[in-house]
Amino acid sequence: MPKERIINKVSAPYYRFSKILSQSDRLQQYLLVIITLISSLLKPIAVVSQDIAPDGIADLEIERSTLCMPVLAGLDALNLGLQPLGIRSERLYQITAWIAIEDRSMMDSLNIDDPTEAAVRDWFLSDGRLAQSLLDTNQANQQTIQQQRTVARELIRARVQASLDEIQAEAQTIIDQAGDVGTDANTCEGAILIRSAVLAACGSEQNPICDAAKSRDASSAYRFVDSPEDLWGVQEFRPWTPPGPLQLGPDGQISGAATVGFTRQGNVALSVTFSPLIRPRSEMTREDIQDFQIVLDSIGFEFDHPELIYAPGLGIRATLPEALAGEDSYAIHFGAIETGDIIWGGDSDTGAPIEITILLTPIHILKLTQGETLELTALRSLEDGSAEALFSLPLTSVNQVSATQSLLAYMATQMPEDLKLLVPPGDR
Repeated sequence: MPKERIINKVSAPYYRFSKILSQSDRLQQYLLVIITLISSLLKPIAVVSQDIAPDGIADLEIERSTLCMPVLAGLDALNLGLQPLGIRSERLYQITAWIAIEDRSMMDSLNIDDPTEAAVRDWFLSDGRLAQSLLDTNQANQQTIQQQRTVARELIRARVQASLDEIQAEAQTIIDQAGDVGTDANTCEGAILIRSAVLAACGSEQNPICDAAKSRDASSAYRFVDSPEDLWGVQEFRPWTPPGPLQLGPDGQISGAATVGFTRQGNVALSVTFSPLIRPRSEMTREDIQDFQIVLDSIGFEFDHPELIYAPGLGIRATLPEALAGEDSYAIHFGAIETGDIIWGGDSDTGAPIEITILLTPIHILKLTQGETLELTALRSLEDGSAEALFSLPLTSVNQVSATQSLLAYMATQMPEDLKLLVPPGDR
C-alpha cells in the first residue's frame, strides 16, 4: 500500500470532489497531441500483433522486479506498523457516524476502558436524558434543552476528532521514519513479478516477498511468472461494475454512483470509471461552469444546487509510466484506432501513470451507453507522417450498457435530490 493511501486511511474527515479537466484545460494540455494523432490516422496505420510482447519489455520488467523487492518489503514492514492505527481510526470514524445519527443502540459496544469511547458512552446517556426532557418539558424550555444538546454533541465530536488527529500524527511519524519507501510504490503495488529477478535481489534476505518467491505458493499475496515473455501472456478482463447511489462515508467522503471497467495485460492495467464529476462552483471558473452546464442542457438534465454542479465524465488510469515498445504517444478512443474517434491523447514515457478525468461530450455519452468499446492504444510516429499501433488494451463491453445506462438514469432522476441531502445547500 503506497504511503499516500495509508495517510488517507487515518486522515481527518473531509469532502473530496473529483478534479476534472475543463474544456479549456484539455485544449491547452493535449490539443496538439490529438491533432497530431488524427493527422497520422488519416493515413494507413500499421498494427503490430498483440500476441507478441513489446520490444524492450523484458529489460523493463526485470528491472521492475529487482527494484520492487526492497520496496514491497519496506511497505510490508510499514503497513505492519500502521495496521493498529488504521484499525483504531476506522473504529473512531464508525463512532463519529453513530454520533451523527444519534444511534444509541451501539452504546453497549463502546469500550469503557478507552477514555474516548467512555466519553462517547457518557454523552449518549446524557443526550438520551435531555431528549426525554424535551418530551416532558413545556415549549418555553425546549429551545434551551435543544441548545444544550447541540453544544454537547459538538464537544463530543471534537473529542473524537482530537483522538483521530493524534492517530494521524503518530502515523505520519512512522511514515517519516520509514524514509522514501513509498516513492516507487505505485509501480510495484499489485505488479506481477519475475521470480528469478526477485530471488536474485533477495539473496539471503528473509521477508514475506522473498519467502513467497521461493515457495511457489499460489495463495501468496504476490504474483510471479518465470519469464518476462510469460508476463505479456497474462490477461485479465473484468465486466463493468454495477453502480450504486451516492453515499457519505464515515470519513465524510462522497462515494458511489460509479461504474468501472478494467483490463490488464502483463503489468499494464487500464481502468475507466464512468461517474458524475461533482465540483464546488466556488472552485471553478465561469468557463468551467459553462462547460458543465452545456453538457447538462444537451442531455436534458436539470440540476439546481446553488453550490455544486456535476456532469457525466470518465476517470482514466493506466499504469504506463514508461514506454514499453518505443511508443511516443497514447490514445484513448472509441472503437478501432483507425476511426480516429479519440477522447484523449498524451505523450508516453512521462515517468508517471496516466491519470486523467475527462468531461464527456453528449455524443461520447451516447457511445458509452450504447456499448461502444473503449481502448487505449500505444502509437509510434513514422517518418512519412503516419503512425504505427504497437499494442492496444481494449475494455470488455460485458455489462457496459446496463451499468452505464442505469447510472445515467440515476444521475437524471434521484441523484440531484440525494446530493442535496448529503451536501445541503448552505452547509459548506
